[in-house]
Amino acid sequence: MTLAAAEADRRIANVLQVGTIVSVDPAGPSVAVNLGDITIPAAAVGMMRAGGLSLWWMPAIGEQVLIACPGGDMARAIVVCGIFAGNAPSDDAAVPLFELAGGEIHFNGTLIVSGDVIAGGISLQNHIHGGVTGGAATTEGPQ
Repeated sequence: MTLAAAEADRRIANVLQVGTIVSVDPAGPSVAVNLGDITIPAAAVGMMRAGGLSLWWMPAIGEQVLIACPGGDMARAIVVCGIFAGNAPSDDAAVPLFELAGGEIHFNGTLIVSGDVIAGGISLQNHIHGGVTGGAATTEGPQ
């Protein structure tokens, strides 16, 4: 096999790899990924969406991931997605952060919102209560 053919084979083999996250740099945002005999020190983290609505989160240490290396160049590695391996990484909570089911979102944890929350047409920040009286009385529902 010629040197050029060997290099082509190596690059083709590197296009898609399965590895394990060994460190996370949220400022990067990048991660180090162990591929068994080598570690990629700063792989970019892909996003589900990168337009007007950006949706992404950093992988966890111990998570198994699929990486893509354009042209087989591991210096350009991108984490494409996580791979379910039946084991939860050590720094993940036992309860999922959120679940989508039947048109409902069930959120487990603290939700911090920088703007208003509007439910059923009622603003959390600007609603008013009727029937307010002094003392131990309660108010009517928000309007």
